[in-house]
Amino acid sequence: MKDQKAEILRLKREGKGYKTISRLTGVNLNTVKTTCRRSGLFRDNPEHRVLFTIPEKKYSTAVAVPKLLPPQRTITGDKQTDAYLWVLEVIKTGEPAHIAAAEDALKKLTITPKQAQENYTRHLQAQGAGWTSVFSTMWMDNPQHYIEGAKRQRENALAARGAFGSYEAAMEPTEAERRMLAECGEIYDDECYGWSDDERQRGSISGNRILEAWDVRKTASKGFADVLPNPYTLSDVVREFEYWSWLYRMRSAARKEIDPGGYDDGDGPIADREAWLDKKLETLRPKDQREALAVLKWYLQSERHQGSYGADSDAVYLNLIGAHGDV
Repeated sequence: MKDQKAEILRLKREGKGYKTISRLTGVNLNTVKTTCRRSGLFRDNPEHRVLFTIPEKKYSTAVAVPKLLPPQRTITGDKQTDAYLWVLEVIKTGEPAHIAAAEDALKKLTITPKQAQENYTRHLQAQGAGWTSVFSTMWMDNPQHYIEGAKRQRENALAARGAFGSYEAAMEPTEAERRMLAECGEIYDDECYGWSDDERQRGSISGNRILEAWDVRKTASKGFADVLPNPYTLSDVVREFEYWSWLYRMRSAARKEIDPGGYDDGDGPIADREAWLDKKLETLRPKDQREALAVLKWYLQSERHQGSYGADSDAVYLNLIGAHGDV
């Protein structure tokens, strides 16, 4: 009987419908349904929900001292260009009052954003920047880009303070991360993990070998399936993706407040967990048509899967739209 139950649950996890499982196992249809429902494996995992629910605001978001205006500087020697560069710095403070003043100042400048961009590009090239000047000035002709970015940064920074209490606290490992690092911390502490002996001796790695080394690390982590509560449903998977996305935004905002010129130090174990979750989107069958539709709508809007990460997968669509021929 125990083996029979295990076989029923295994077939259900593979996405088989109740009728198919009944036919394959010879077990009464109602017994199959009861076995699956009582197992709890095909409802959201409550332990997973606790760990990966985005926390509510707990702390004050008030800032004791507003950011000061940046000092005006002579950069290019052209007064109008330097004034435009200063206005962009004012916008980057994110202070609502400063942004409003900057918008007024933009209307008074006699130089256009495009002219300022061209002048500053020439200045950087004269200083030896070469072709990299194109990247340094890419959005300079669009002050609205800076305004929207500053407002978004302020909004996320306030949300980080509300959730964690301080920017520094936002950078501390979450409970899920502590569990991952306790299990596999050594493979993330070793910057040369997955490198060959020759590469370690040389102190460098390049080309496809970089991706191969990442794959070695990802394989070693096993998606932390033995460390973190597993998602039982696609809704669990979506919840966890949303949690990590929220954490990225909070930390990115906090990092910019702590060190505006700093760099992201990488995602480490989170990236490997997300790669494992990508496969869950392909293999965990929807509970019903309602869940399938909800997940499909989310997937079509997911930055990770439709945007810059390029993690879109036909297997996910097939899993979602082909799930209900036999239930």
